[in-house]
Amino acid sequence: MNLKSFVGVWLFLCLSFFVSPVQAQEVHQEFQETVKAEVIEITAQYERDIMGTGATTTVQEMRIQIKGGLREGEVVRLDNDLVVLEEGDKIFVNRLQSIDGAEYYVFKDVERRLPLLILVGIFVLLVIWLSGMQGVRAVLSLGLSIGSIIFLLIPALLAGYSPALTSLVIAGLILSVTLFFTHGFKPRVFITFLGTFGAVFATCVIAWIWVEWMRFTGFSDDSSVYLNFATGGTIDLTGLLLGGIIIGLLGVLDDVSITQASVVQELKGANPQFGFKDLYQRALRVGRDHVGSLVNTLALAYAGASLPMLLLFAYSDSSMIMLVNQEVLAAEVLRIVVGSIGLILAVPFTTAMAAWYFKDKFVDPNEDAGHSHGHSHGHAVPAEAEHSHKEHQHEHSGHEHHDHIHDEHEHDHHEHKPHDHKHHAHAHHNH
Repeated sequence: MNLKSFVGVWLFLCLSFFVSPVQAQEVHQEFQETVKAEVIEITAQYERDIMGTGATTTVQEMRIQIKGGLREGEVVRLDNDLVVLEEGDKIFVNRLQSIDGAEYYVFKDVERRLPLLILVGIFVLLVIWLSGMQGVRAVLSLGLSIGSIIFLLIPALLAGYSPALTSLVIAGLILSVTLFFTHGFKPRVFITFLGTFGAVFATCVIAWIWVEWMRFTGFSDDSSVYLNFATGGTIDLTGLLLGGIIIGLLGVLDDVSITQASVVQELKGANPQFGFKDLYQRALRVGRDHVGSLVNTLALAYAGASLPMLLLFAYSDSSMIMLVNQEVLAAEVLRIVVGSIGLILAVPFTTAMAAWYFKDKFVDPNEDAGHSHGHSHGHAVPAEAEHSHKEHQHEHSGHEHHDHIHDEHEHDHHEHKPHDHKHHAHAHHNH
């Protein structure tokens, strides 16, 4: 190597050592804080082309007043090209500081907490207005369910536990809180829990088989990619896909299961002579209609959430057959189909268990929960229950044993307290 070459290499190394930090200072940005601000004045607004896209964006130059943090009360300049703002708007901005000490602000987001709070308040008031104390319990159980996801499920997933198994356990917890806290500890609620959790477990198995068969990776959207980088690849994204399907199913499965159990109980209360077969067949007819509407609801909910993605695919040159094969779209199809299968399974599961339980139970149609007594002659039956039971038998079986029931009412008419005379006199008159 001659002297000229040696000097050239030496100068290059020196410039790389001294100049690079200077260039790094010019592009270095250090985040300081996120603060609330208010738009005071829009000083300029114009359209600017987005290079390489053929589209334009609205750029605003404005003055804002900082409402929190170390620079509270200061008025600073802000350039914004994300959302068209107006004077008086409340926003959030990031305060950045370069390595040489220069500070500037970047628009982060619009303040949306007040509208969200008002909307949630309207929802809570409507639920309480319609359902009373049961509505209060429903709202509280909703809060507990969300708390279970935030404080139990998410930390467990970040700690490295299996997403599928963790989601299944948390699903059981959420389901028990939602059902028992809202509806109480009643037979139909226990039946609903067993039927719903059975459907969730079966759905989880089906989803696991198809996820493995279709070779899903879990990288179905940008958030999965960012999460993988943020956690260093420690989270099983395929299992996370299964966990999302499980948690997403709870709401609709809870709805259809509690309906089926309630229908069976009401059928038994309306006709005490119904056995397992009658209860199951009649309640299943109601369940078929319910499932038909819920499957449509589930599909439309997923399609609505994925509408921007569907529009993006509509501009693609690929055929629909090839588009469906892509994981990002195939995963959504899996959610819809597996969720619908869960709904279909929940109806016969819950209906069969409810029909088996209530087939030999007495259900008072005027009460929310049924109780049981034996139908054999060897069991003692309370007088009021016997009286109500015989009234139902008379209404549904015509004039059979009419004389016996008439004598029973005559006997009750003389033995009851005076304030009950009006009711029994009316019953006697009907007979």
